Amino acid sequence: MQFFIFLKNRFLKIFSLLFNKKVLKGLICFLSIIFLIFAPNFIFNKKNYELNLNKYLNLEDKEKIVLNLWHIETFEGGTNSRVKFIEKQAINFNKQNNNCFISVTKMDEQQLILNLKQNIIPDMFSFGVGVGYLISGYLTQLENNSNVRTDLIEYSKINNEVYAYPYILSGYCLISHQNLLPNSKEKFDKTFSCKKINKKEIKGLSITSSSFINSSEVLLKQGLKDINKSNILEFSSTYNAYTNFISKKSISLLGTARDVARCKNRELNGSLSSCNYTFLSGYTDLIQYIGANKNLTKIKTNYAKSFSKFLTMSFSQNNLANYGLFSTTNKSIYSNGYMKDFESSLQKQLSSVNVFSSYQQIENNNKNSFNSLFI
Repeated sequence: MQFFIFLKNRFLKIFSLLFNKKVLKGLICFLSIIFLIFAPNFIFNKKNYELNLNKYLNLEDKEKIVLNLWHIETFEGGTNSRVKFIEKQAINFNKQNNNCFISVTKMDEQQLILNLKQNIIPDMFSFGVGVGYLISGYLTQLENNSNVRTDLIEYSKINNEVYAYPYILSGYCLISHQNLLPNSKEKFDKTFSCKKINKKEIKGLSITSSSFINSSEVLLKQGLKDINKSNILEFSSTYNAYTNFISKKSISLLGTARDVARCKNRELNGSLSSCNYTFLSGYTDLIQYIGANKNLTKIKTNYAKSFSKFLTMSFSQNNLANYGLFSTTNKSIYSNGYMKDFESSLQKQLSSVNVFSSYQQIENNNKNSFNSLFI
């Protein structure tokens, strides 16, 4: 009995000691010091917060997929590189599909032909008019894509089946020197008449007669015709047409979105006098398409088709505004300014040329349009 009384007294003494204010304060101070010494090693160690998503999602053993995409350009783009746009979307796609990686290679038409002759084929092609004919036999059929405008998807079909998705849109614009126009009230001279200044003749229009793009057709869509051939300057590249225009060798330039950006920049820095811009609707063949190789493994085919569609989704299409280009969907990506006006002109019904047209078909179309426009 005395033993239990002894234990009880001991317990009460220890209890009262523990809850003594001075002892309690000392204990708290001691524990705080210990915490400050050892806690940072845990709190600020990034490894303690890392989440292995592959392990969490049971993807550690999932096959790593690398897709090779060849990007071939047949027309000038906007303000920034289209390759950079694709690479950016490839990174975004990888974030959603962390075992799939996309390698993008830019090449021209001749490099493409040399590779095809050696039977070197990529997993995906990014291409435009003039290249489609070369690669049509390598592409797999794609499912219908409700993201893409119905008027544009028609030009990516073979035998009424879709083999590529239009994913980048550009257009044409008439750019005219204001101080050279015969009538200041008009944005451009519909006859494209020449003008003489100090015995120097200035042609009415600089135009590109490329082997692929049919710039004459867009003028026909504006109701223009019977333009005197002697009033124009023809060039084999859009850049040469642009350089002659800014040198004031012509009053107007039939240019692209790239030319609009160039001229706007020159106006801003004072190296070009004020210009009028007429954004042209009704026709464009300045469209970039994406397609997938038909000879891939099942898993590669699934990812290639998935990425092709990914490029036409809103979060990818919105990003085109950073590159001075336009969406192939019905979605507006510009809110104001001249690019909004340009976009509005391209949101009207557009005609184009089938991206898989042969060289002969393209050449015939171009000649017919040119001969219908000029006399």
